[in-house]
Amino acid sequence: MSLSVLSNFRSVFTAPDIAIDLGTANIRLYASGHGLIADEPSMIKVRPDDGTIEAVGSGATQLSPDQTQSELISPMREGVVADVDAASALIKPLLKRARWFGLRRPRVLACAPTDACDEERAALIEATRRAGASAVALAPEPLAAAIGIGMDVSSIYAQMIVDIGDGVTDIAVIRSGSLVATSAVRIACSNLVTAVCQSVAQEHGIEPYHREAERLTWRVGAVRSPQFSSPFAVAGADCQTGLQRRVYVHGHEVVAAMTPVLDTIVSAVRDAVKDLPPEIGCEIIESGLHLTGGGACLPGLAKLLAEETSLDVHAARNPLRAVINGARQMLITGAQTELWAVS
Repeated sequence: MSLSVLSNFRSVFTAPDIAIDLGTANIRLYASGHGLIADEPSMIKVRPDDGTIEAVGSGATQLSPDQTQSELISPMREGVVADVDAASALIKPLLKRARWFGLRRPRVLACAPTDACDEERAALIEATRRAGASAVALAPEPLAAAIGIGMDVSSIYAQMIVDIGDGVTDIAVIRSGSLVATSAVRIACSNLVTAVCQSVAQEHGIEPYHREAERLTWRVGAVRSPQFSSPFAVAGADCQTGLQRRVYVHGHEVVAAMTPVLDTIVSAVRDAVKDLPPEIGCEIIESGLHLTGGGACLPGLAKLLAEETSLDVHAARNPLRAVINGARQMLITGAQTELWAVS
């Protein structure tokens, strides 16, 4: 048997190593030898009467006539696993897309926020094991994101990254391949959307549909003085009758709703910079701040952070997949290191 045939045989009958970015809003999976196998909402759809799982990911968010009474469940809260059973149910069918055969189950590298406590890390490991992993290793999300956007994390000079996801703002300083400073707040993009929803409900008497609130949030962005001459039409359910109704919302209303959340995010970043030792702080002044996650897509946020921190802010080109792209690269060296010995 030739070496090439033997290699192909092994690739078919052995499980691939898999990287998972399980976020509050989306789950992304990469399998060695297969590429990106999932980039879908972190949601499952269940029947309320018996808890039967009807769909996961993208399938869960698609409405169909016979499933309108089903319940949508998110296993995540503030960037960490809140429901182990639901998280396992979400991961398992996506994991199977790697189509491994034989007895060996896949090894998984999962990413977690730097402020995740022992219980939260254990929940992520348990959910991934129940989904079919033979071993689970954890990686800090900011480190994976830094690798994913091409930062030279092995540099002896400090570099800062701010990963603003849907549920957590994770801040880290990296030097010589290690995290030398970290801080995080459980406030991020989902809080912006929630603030807009609450404001519209209070001021206009409707509960805006989630996608409508998201559209409004990202349309206005992190600006202090909106230049919109016309109000935005927003659809939602009337708070009293539940019937669909459309209202018009001005940009300054959205800004007022988002400002407290933006202030919290900006303050967390500014405080992280101020708390750095002088030597590291000087190096960060030279290298600037790298922005990843959904926050990097919010218009005006990079400029706002630059103004508030007096640092150059570099928004990543592919910020939403920074973590999974970095975790993918970490898998390459994982097989030659002690990566899998931790679980």
